[in-house]
Parts: sequence; structure tokens; C-alpha cells
Amino acid sequence: MRAFNKKLKRSLPGFDLDELIRFVVYNDHQFRYNRNFSNQQSRVIFENWFDNKEKLIKEMICACNGRSSDTIIDWYKYGNSSKYRSYRDFMRSNSDVPNFEENFPQIFDGTSNCLGTYRRMRSPGLITLNLDNIQVFFWSIICSLACEKGYIFTREKIEELAKICILKTLYHELFHHAIDAQRYFLNDYQYDYFLDEALAVACSRHLVGFEAQFNLPFVSDFLDLAYAYEQPGYKDWVKYKSDEQFLIGLTRYTGIDRNLTHLGQETTPIAVGILYSIIENPNVQIELNF
Repeated sequence: MRAFNKKLKRSLPGFDLDELIRFVVYNDHQFRYNRNFSNQQSRVIFENWFDNKEKLIKEMICACNGRSSDTIIDWYKYGNSSKYRSYRDFMRSNSDVPNFEENFPQIFDGTSNCLGTYRRMRSPGLITLNLDNIQVFFWSIICSLACEKGYIFTREKIEELAKICILKTLYHELFHHAIDAQRYFLNDYQYDYFLDEALAVACSRHLVGFEAQFNLPFVSDFLDLAYAYEQPGYKDWVKYKSDEQFLIGLTRYTGIDRNLTHLGQETTPIAVGILYSIIENPNVQIELNF
């Protein structure tokens, strides 16, 4: 695996990473795209949660009481309508799970506690980023790390982690798009909800691993919590934690190897080549949901 091409990432329609970071970290909502969301005017920029040395004042946003490390932010005051309050809420199964028996779903990750969704291609496919959920998810992890691990976060580190959090969701949904595109030319492919989600999480984790500028414990600890899934399928991503495990799983899932392996042809480079050719040149539109 390798890093996602930065130039191609910047060209994704409807996706401006810098603007999304400002939204998640500061509630700044001056987007160039998707301006017609219902609660745009009710959003209020966060107070200054950083001291004169640019360090996060955790007491302003975190409930560090020894029993809990949740946020104390009045999310509705700032226009955030998410009904969830902890990153753990996004790691667990939800009552509105999809029909696992469906041959190929119309919407991926379509539960209310998801961070993003993918709607299969109608030229284009549609990736939706649920920014209210992402914002709550992100700050809840920050409070957990600040309270339970004692991390002192600077503004720079907070923005870096916000970038990672946003890309985690983008890469997950791009994997669903890649599988959606491949099913049109892979005769032996059969959809498997649990495997599809496990590989999507694993793909996201592999690609996010290339994004971190700081090779420090707080990044690793952030990612550990951000990928601590408990849902069926999602939690099985750990089976594909290494590059080799992921590529073998991807190759077998898409069925690329079935007609070539008996001839001695190495197929994992083909699988990863197709994956990158699609996710770095996707036929998708990106929408922002609040």
C-alpha cells in the first residue's frame, strides 16, 4: 500500500480538506460548496479553547471527573444536531442496520450513527460526510485522550488529528465506491456485507496511516480509539491489519485471483492497482450533511 495521491485528493469535487478542518475544530462553516443546509445561519463559532501558548484548555470542553471523559459542550448551542455524544456511540451497532441479505445495497454505512455514507453509482456515486457526527466523534476522542492519557494538545496537533479524522471517513467510503465500480466487470464477485465493511475499515486505516505528520504516541492512541469498532463486520478489520492480509483479502473478495492463480500469475498487484486507479480517480460527488 502507498499514500493517496495528494494532488488527486485536492481535485475531488465538493471536498476541501482545509475548510472541513476549520469546521470540525472551530465550527467555522464558510463552505464554498453545499451552502443550502438548513441550520447554516444558526451555527456559532466555538469560543477560544486555546490559551496564549496555543495549548488546548481541556477544562473548557471536557468532563475529566475520574469516571467519565465526555465533552461538556452544549452541541445544540453551536448548531450541531447530532444525537450522539461519545465516540463510543459510533463504534456500536445501531438499531437501523441494513438488510444483510440484500444482493447489493443502494446505500453503504446508512445508519444514523455513521460518519459518512456511500450511495452507489448513478453517474456519479455519492459520498456524504455527516459533519455533525464527525465533529462530536472527534472532540469526544480528544477529551478521552486529554483526560485519561493526560495529553496536552496544541492547536497544531488538534488540526492535524482533525485532518486524520475526516480522511478516515473519506477513505472508508471511497473503498465502497471502488467495489461498486469493480462489480461491473468482475464476473465472479459476490457482495458480502460483513467482509465489505471489514475491508473498508482496513483500507481506511492503511491509507490514514500515511497521513500523520507526527509519528508520536498521541496519534497512535487517537487512531486506536477511532478504529475501536464493535459492530459486526466493521470490527473484523483487524484480520486485515497488515498490508499482506488486506491485499489477500481484497483479492479473494473481488475474485480477481480465481482465473489466474492456477496459471502462476501474481494477482495482488493487479488488485491493488485497480483499487488505487478507482479511488484516486473516482466518479463521485461529495456532499456535506449537517
